[in-house]
Parts: sequence; structure tokens; C-alpha cells
Amino acid sequence: MAGQDPLDNHEFLSRDELEKFRELLFEEKDKLLHKSAQLVKAGNIELDKNEMLDEVDLASATTEQNLTFKLLDRDRKLLQEIEHALEKIKNGEYGFCEGTGEAIPKRRLEVRPWCRHSVKYKEQLERMKKSGRGVGDEDEI
Repeated sequence: MAGQDPLDNHEFLSRDELEKFRELLFEEKDKLLHKSAQLVKAGNIELDKNEMLDEVDLASATTEQNLTFKLLDRDRKLLQEIEHALEKIKNGEYGFCEGTGEAIPKRRLEVRPWCRHSVKYKEQLERMKKSGRGVGDEDEI
């Protein structure tokens, strides 16, 4: 219904619980943004120093930069998951497994407030992946 607050209309999480998860997600987002900014700053310093390095130092700096890029990419993906979870809170869809539609246990949400799937469904996805059946469209399980 138009004008209704999704925080007041959730099936298994109270308004206070949803607000708590929203705050946790924003805190995690802030930490990641700060960490990413620090990594970028450190990476830029290394780039400036590379001009005067010998081959061994350059290889070491390159390896360090590759690690920095991997960390930044991981953080970027986690930020996307956090944004997705915040959008689900806004839409009143937070806390439900995207594969089964069932409620994700609160304990799991407390540990990983950005999670999309229940542990049971995640295990099904892993088994399918290991068996070589692929996980193209998760809704097919």
C-alpha cells in the first residue's frame, strides 16, 4: 500500500530489529568505505615510488598492488551486497531467503546482515556447484 512504512509491516522482524540490522549494515558500509579509501591511498603512494625501483622491488610492489586490487574488489562486492540488503529493508523484503522465500534465522542475519540465503539453501547451492550442475539461476533449485 502506498504510504505504508515497510518497517511497520514485516512478517517476522520487529521495527526495532529491522532498524538494528539497518544500523549494522550502515556501520559495515562505513568501515568498508574507510578501509577502501586507505587501500587506495596506500596504493597511490606505491605507484609514485615505482619510478625509482629496481626490478625486484618493482615485482614486489606489483604483487602488493595486485593484492590491494583483489581486496578492493572483494570490498566492492561486499558493498554491493550491503546496498542490496538496505534496499530490501526499504522495500520490506529483508530477511527472506532469495532462493526459497523462507525467513532467514535471526542469528544468521546478526552474523551476516547482508546475506541473501538461508544456510540450508546456501548448502544446496554448494552441492550443486560441486556436482557440476552449475548455479546459473538459483531459483531453479
